[in-house]
Amino acid sequence: MCGGVAARLTDAGFLEAVRALRSPDDLGLSSEQVVTFMCNGVAARLTDAGFMEAVRALRSPDDLGLSSKQVVTFMCDGVAARLTDAGFLEAVRALRSPDD
Repeated sequence: MCGGVAARLTDAGFLEAVRALRSPDDLGLSSEQVVTFMCNGVAARLTDAGFMEAVRALRSPDDLGLSSKQVVTFMCDGVAARLTDAGFLEAVRALRSPDD
């Protein structure tokens, strides 16, 4: 387990939040994607409502519209720590091409 997952397994709400990652009604990540996604500070932020709202914005077709695979790949090298920063999200949105 990486990124502090082991330390959080007994935290209230943590397992529920992990299950939500897999739910087709939420992020719909596969088991393999959850394992990859939970690295790089994600475990520390998983029960933070603002963080999860920002992650959902990455997936939302009305916002960035990234696929599950793209979200998992994107969540690396400190992205979890910056994802709730409005300026960071605006910069990410600016990177989208008009065809996306």
